[in-house]
Amino acid sequence: MENLTSDHELIRHCSMRLDILYFLSYNLDDKFPWHSNIRCIRQLFPEAIFETVFTHIFELCVNKRMVSDHTQAIDSVPIKASVKRLK
Repeated sequence: MENLTSDHELIRHCSMRLDILYFLSYNLDDKFPWHSNIRCIRQLFPEAIFETVFTHIFELCVNKRMVSDHTQAIDSVPIKASVKRLK
């Protein structure tokens, strides 16, 4: 949902989100792991492990009421526009 395309962006994003820091029990000045560590860990385990971990974390979020139980969908389309200044 955040459109993060790299491990480096993921670390930077998580380190600036208070809700994520709180969920992970991090303090504001705690350091996150290096982005290369995440890539190495991801290569060690099959995708099914990450799916199981994601499902577990999602359940924890629901139990802590961080996520609601209703469905929400977002759709968007980038549109190029040309703006002309009126005199």
